[in-house]
Amino acid sequence: MWSSVASARGNGVSPAPGLLRSRALRLSPRCAFGPPLPPAGDQQPEEFLDAAAYVRSYNEMLADSAWQADWEGALETLQDMRSLGVTPDVTSYFACICACRRAGAWEQALDLLNDAWAKEVEPDVECYSHVIRACREAKDQSTKLLQELRNWGPAPTAKRFHTTPMLKWTREMKQYGCGVRNEIDWQGDGAIPHCSVAGSWLLPSQDTVAVRLAERQAELRHAGWRVVNVEPRVVETLRDKAGMLRYAVDKGIGEFTPKSYLSALEAEYPCILKPKLGTFGKDTHVVHSIEEVERFTGGQGVASKWVLQELVPGRLEYSTTLLVLKGEVVDYVNTLYEYDGEEYVWPFVDEVRHEYVSVPEAHLDVMRVLLSEFSGICCLGYKLRRDGTICIFEVNPRIGGDLVFECPKKRARSLFEKLNFMF
Repeated sequence: MWSSVASARGNGVSPAPGLLRSRALRLSPRCAFGPPLPPAGDQQPEEFLDAAAYVRSYNEMLADSAWQADWEGALETLQDMRSLGVTPDVTSYFACICACRRAGAWEQALDLLNDAWAKEVEPDVECYSHVIRACREAKDQSTKLLQELRNWGPAPTAKRFHTTPMLKWTREMKQYGCGVRNEIDWQGDGAIPHCSVAGSWLLPSQDTVAVRLAERQAELRHAGWRVVNVEPRVVETLRDKAGMLRYAVDKGIGEFTPKSYLSALEAEYPCILKPKLGTFGKDTHVVHSIEEVERFTGGQGVASKWVLQELVPGRLEYSTTLLVLKGEVVDYVNTLYEYDGEEYVWPFVDEVRHEYVSVPEAHLDVMRVLLSEFSGICCLGYKLRRDGTICIFEVNPRIGGDLVFECPKKRARSLFEKLNFMF
């Protein structure tokens, strides 16, 4: 079983462990550090041009470490690969995890699994199986990993929905169990990304890309992608913090959005200062005076690229992901957050708790009006004023982190399947 990592993966028969060590020694005068890289600027022999072959040489060494349960040696070899510019692959991690499991080093095995995801190397079922076996002494960890593995569903390698750009969301999205991936790092400009399976969905994970997807719908469909049919004007308006407030007024629901102040002089403090365009709370502040507004805007005022708006106090905040077809809510997932402050800007506040809750029909009615021209997946942030009325402070016309990290996986899967069926 342990003669080589390659044979364990069904890639053919490799030499016995002792021969793997001998081959590694022959390839490298540095012994444990693997085959040497050619000097910079020298004409590189063909063997060095084959990066895959170079990784395979290291993987054979790692297989030997796995056979001997030498987890420390395996981790040293993995580090040597990186220091010499060789990128470990999933087989490299598999071998290291096996070495840890055989040595009873479950914490190191778990760290390797997490490191693989962090380095954008997607562990497979075999990697998870060996980490779970290694974690027998840590039942809570093995149970959690087993559930994650089960969440992958019957077709863990399927890729039906792609989100772009890359935000390292694939580990969470894979647990939807319906083929959602975050592996394409396309910002919306340049060449259209290759569609490996015709009919796959391409969906935005950032606002700017949402606009570009809407603008380049025809090109994307010609390349084989499925994209939501929505006007670029609508996407651009909703993602613009100031534009969304004006749009709500035009729709007759301005009372359900924050008051907007044209200048620092007319504002009621404390209030919120934020960029017209932006995500994840970047450069957003709670301001308490005209002087603070001037300081944060560099003395340029709020007219150019800023929004100054009402602050709705309170510890509770809602984030609602909606699947919408021309204003009709096909599905939604709503997360309630409680924070440890009354006046704050996320993420500069500590979360107390969060829970999955329903949305009152009266609030959905307001959302339907605001999204009457929109189709696709979007995320709304809102709070409740003291009289209980809804106050929507932003619309992100894209997939948001709440859906990725907080939403129950089965609910997220249902939302994506409805997208696939309805659009």
